Amino acid sequence: MKRLAAAAALAVAIASGAHAARAPAATQSVLRVASRGEPDSLNPLLSQQDLSYALASLIFSHLVTADGSGTPIPDLATEVPTLRNGGISSDGKTYRYHLRHGVTWHDGVAFTSADVRFSWQAVMNPRNDIFGRQGYAEVAAIDTPDRYTVVVHLKRRYPPFVSQFFTDLQEDAKALVPAHLLRGLPDLNRAAYNARPIGTGPFRVVEWRRGERIRLAAFPAYWRGRPGLDRIDFSIVPDDATILNLLRSGQTDFVANPSADFYPQYRVLTDYVTTLGRSNVMEMLLSNDARPGLRDLAVRRAMVRAIDVDALIEKITHGVGERAYDVLPPGTLGYVRNPPVPFDPTAARRELDAAGWRSGADGVRRRGGERLSFALIYPAGSSTERALGVQIQAMLHAVGIDVQLKGYAYETIFAYDGPIVTHRYDLSTAQNTLQLDPDYSEYLTCAAFRPHGENDDLYCDAAFDAAERAGLASDDPAVRARAYGIAERRIAATVPFIPLYLLRRITVATKRLRGYAPAPTVAPWWDAWRWRLR
Repeated sequence: MKRLAAAAALAVAIASGAHAARAPAATQSVLRVASRGEPDSLNPLLSQQDLSYALASLIFSHLVTADGSGTPIPDLATEVPTLRNGGISSDGKTYRYHLRHGVTWHDGVAFTSADVRFSWQAVMNPRNDIFGRQGYAEVAAIDTPDRYTVVVHLKRRYPPFVSQFFTDLQEDAKALVPAHLLRGLPDLNRAAYNARPIGTGPFRVVEWRRGERIRLAAFPAYWRGRPGLDRIDFSIVPDDATILNLLRSGQTDFVANPSADFYPQYRVLTDYVTTLGRSNVMEMLLSNDARPGLRDLAVRRAMVRAIDVDALIEKITHGVGERAYDVLPPGTLGYVRNPPVPFDPTAARRELDAAGWRSGADGVRRRGGERLSFALIYPAGSSTERALGVQIQAMLHAVGIDVQLKGYAYETIFAYDGPIVTHRYDLSTAQNTLQLDPDYSEYLTCAAFRPHGENDDLYCDAAFDAAERAGLASDDPAVRARAYGIAERRIAATVPFIPLYLLRRITVATKRLRGYAPAPTVAPWWDAWRWRLR
């Protein structure tokens, strides 16, 4: 009966959305957005794509978000829990969230504490294709003493909790979903809701024509007030060159994820403002450390020496990229300014020679029955990622490592059944948003192999694990900083993946857009309700 009730409610919600999709008046304020990629799902619990995170910040809400400076601020919570304001207990095991009154879902139903508890239950449901449960798995129970209070009891002290629990601050961002529509479903993986979701954000979904466009309309009852735009239309565009042509012809107003490869062309567009802003995004070369050859630390170290990062920054990012010295954002607790590894192909060859990897007749190194030949996968629609792959291919070839490039559709490369998550890859270029909290236990510890975590590099190092455990055992910033300093130096020494460079955030927007101030976090559009077109 519950399942039937949920299905009926969902059908009503979808029908009301369809009714709202009628052609708008010509006087409406419409922001036209070009997006190279397309989300695999509009359900914020089921996707790990940057575009999905950004769309979720338009359609949904979180307990905590970040402002344009990257500072955590309350969203549906009235304040960010801290020890000082009493939101965190002295033993670090109880968190109290006070919720805003008067918030409604797009179908008019009130948002309450029951939605927070249900959303956590949905994340923890093993039948749901959830990418990461970092933080959520630390919860022992959630109490809802009234409609506007959520009390979270943890299994142990866990200092990163506030930065992870229904926030959009970093990878695996998850928004809150409606209990009244989804409760009773055995799983969410194939729910109709995933294509036409109901949220509490400033915009609601009225149409998704796959491969063509996503249309959002302003939600008049949004708790901060009616948004300044009437509509946002996302056009799914196949490649960066086509997007540039749309800009030149004035057929789009904004680029969802501008390509660094086209940054010089963006800068000379007369009707658009192109700027660089702070971002916590890092370009990485992911490595499946369980693969033959890549499991050898000497090979991974040699690859670091063989890759000319400064040349990549110049040739690929055209000045958008910056040198990375750690896998944390500068200024973060535990940040270490590791000395950069100099570009030195000769030293790379010596390291491979010393490890027994000898050049064959074809110039590719071998040891025993293993050959240093790897496939490097990348998002096929991105000219920047392909150009990056070509450069890395040439640099590694120069030291005897063969690399073959293979493009994957953006919506599949990081999908739940895609090559990264299922470990059907050797190397991959990827842009990841760095942690605000220095804890990397979910991504790099020996216990975090799927389905228990997201260690997609299949990396395992006892010294790193010990440092991560020490960092989680205390709320004292000084104690944690020392522990994570050890962990960060261990990452630099053992190379689970190769940090390439930090990317500043490119904005390409019509000069008519007002109020746009992106956050440096994984979901930059925290202030979309303030956007306006003059």
